[in-house]
Order: sequence, then C-alpha cells, then structure tokens
Amino acid sequence: MIILLPYQRLVFESQFSKEEIIRRLIAEVASRRISFGIFENRREKFEGEVSENGFKISRIIRYRNSFRPVIEGEFSPLVKGVRIDVRLRLHTMVMIFSLLWLGFGLVAAGAVIFQIISTGGFASGMFIPFGMLLFYFLLMTLAFGVEANKAGKLLSEIFAADAAS
Repeated sequence: MIILLPYQRLVFESQFSKEEIIRRLIAEVASRRISFGIFENRREKFEGEVSENGFKISRIIRYRNSFRPVIEGEFSPLVKGVRIDVRLRLHTMVMIFSLLWLGFGLVAAGAVIFQIISTGGFASGMFIPFGMLLFYFLLMTLAFGVEANKAGKLLSEIFAADAAS
C-alpha cells in the first residue's frame, strides 16, 4: 500500500440484519448519473450501487472535490447483526494523477538536493519543488479527510453503529 495516498478503513458492527442494512442503504443511495451540482436538490446522501454482498458509493456533494472518497463496503454475518467492513479510497484516476504529480515532485526535489550537494550552494527558486509537494500533499489529505469524516458520520447513522478504525 502506498503511504502517500489517503486511505481509510472503518468497521461497523450493527444490530440490524443484513437485509435491513441493505434496505436502509438503498433508501440513501441514488443510482449514478450526470448531475449539475448546485442546480440539483437530491434527497439521497450517496450515489452508487448496493448489492447483496456490499456496496460501492460516493457521497453526493453540491461542490467540486476531486479527492472525494470512493466508499466500498462488504457485509459479514455476526451472531447477532452484521459487520460492515468499509474502505475509503481515492478515485482511480485521481490516484494515478496524484502518483504522477508526487512522483515528478520527488524527482525534482531529488534533483535540487543533488544540485545543492554537488555545487554547495542554492538559490531561492530551488525550494519550489518542495513547496509544490507540500501543497499538493496537504490539499489531497485535507480534502479527502474532510469528506471521509462526513461520509463516516452518515454511514454511522445509516447503520446505527459506531465505527471502529
């Protein structure tokens, strides 16, 4: 697993049956469609698919956030109730872009470090790759974290269970 990319894992243990969890999820999940953000008022909190084995959803938001997590969950039976294993990760295309951005930033930062070591001096512009890396990393982790927390709270309400990380 790549440590640089945001990822979260949650586990819910609900007293509801699997069928009740699926029913509650379906009530809050709309099918995916092209939306126009602020011009749309949807009742559901998520969009995606729910099946007998699990779900793959994203939170419906009225603004743009490329770092909004993709939420994947699987159901496992318990003696009384159901266990829901949830993974929150970046969308695949955002993950690829982020890896490229961070990779190029690391190469540029390595070149700057090599230049400093070989010449013994540095110019103020040499700090740009480090600033770009820091900016993107903070943007990605904070934007993902805010959305992951909101999604976790909504799922906790739907499942009527607290999450254990």
